[in-house]
Amino acid sequence: MQERSSKSPRLAAAALLIFSLGGCTLISEAGTPDPSTASSRPAAQVLPELETILPDLVALGGEASPLAVQQLKEESCLDPLQEDNWNTQTRALGWLVGRFTDHESAQGAMDAWKSHLETGGWVQDDELRNAPETNGDVHVMRYHHEDLQLSARYDHAELNGSRNVSVVITSPCMKNPEDHRMTRSKLDPDYGVSSKYYDSDAEKADPA
Repeated sequence: MQERSSKSPRLAAAALLIFSLGGCTLISEAGTPDPSTASSRPAAQVLPELETILPDLVALGGEASPLAVQQLKEESCLDPLQEDNWNTQTRALGWLVGRFTDHESAQGAMDAWKSHLETGGWVQDDELRNAPETNGDVHVMRYHHEDLQLSARYDHAELNGSRNVSVVITSPCMKNPEDHRMTRSKLDPDYGVSSKYYDSDAEKADPA
């Protein structure tokens, strides 16, 4: 039996997580600047805030939590297949994910996040709940706080029984000059890895 929040906005998460037997892939929807919600903060100024939020959410996953930060960086809002200058329109992105072994642990992380976010002033936009044995989304929540959007997802794969829980947080897209260099947090696993659009030399000089 599917239960949906009474809130009116249609569930449209800022990012979708597709899980397979071998792992998971993050698919981000390209955003465009919206004058009514545009951030006055460059992505580099948002990352320090995400460096506080994501570790707190990881800790709420419980003892021996499988949750880990997968990405914490400034990312392009442009389609890499259509655009060359990815760095000219960017946003901040924080993504964490973990694979739990049972429903109780996975749902426990979602419930802890719900309480933590709402106590912290995040406003819920939509929520979807399904039975624990549903193949696909078991629980999805979407929140906003000032200029940040957050999507939390608990997904069950019937084929192999995996229960994956994730959070994606993004800021609005902003336009940048063509010589803009994107920024990665020291919590991002790719911090220091050579890249055309990130200042990896500066990262290597200031290791995590």
